[in-house]
Amino acid sequence: MLKSWFWVVLLGVFSTQVACAMPPMKPMGSAPPGCHLAMPHRFFHHPMIPMLLPLAEMRSYGLHLSDQQVSTLAIWHNRHMRIAVPLMKRVREDKKALHAALLRGAGRGTVHELVERLERDHMRLLGLEVAQVRIVHKTLSPDQWHKIVGMYRHMPPMRFMMMHH
Repeated sequence: MLKSWFWVVLLGVFSTQVACAMPPMKPMGSAPPGCHLAMPHRFFHHPMIPMLLPLAEMRSYGLHLSDQQVSTLAIWHNRHMRIAVPLMKRVREDKKALHAALLRGAGRGTVHELVERLERDHMRLLGLEVAQVRIVHKTLSPDQWHKIVGMYRHMPPMRFMMMHH
C-alpha cells in the first residue's frame, strides 16, 4: 500500500510541475458577497465527503434549527477547526518539502518519511471530514437531514466550494 501512495504522491508532484508550466488561467473574479476568503483550502477537501456542517450553519434559519442544535454544531466546529487548520498547514508544508526533496534527489528515507507523514495527516483530515457529516446527521432531525441533503444536492459546485471557506 505504501508503494501505491508513493506513486500517487510522485504523480501529483510531477503533474503539479506540468500544470505550473501551462499558461495561467483567467482569474475567476471576486468572491460572492459575504465570502471573505476565496477558496484557500479547496484542495484539502476530499470530493467524496459532503461538507454539510458549513451548509447547516449557513442555512440554520431555513432548516429551522433550534438554539441547541446551532450551539452543538458551532461547538463541534470550533473544537475541530483547532485540529484541522494546523493539520492543513502541515500538509501544505510537507507537500512543498516533498516536492523540494524530490527535485534535489533526496534519499529514500527522507522521501519515505514525508510520504508517510502526508498519508497520516490526510487520513486524519479525512476522518475529521467524515465526523462533520456524522455530527450534522446526529444533531438534525430526520426531516432537517432530508432537507439539508436536498440543499446540498442542488447547490452549484462552485458556489459550494466558495461557501465552505
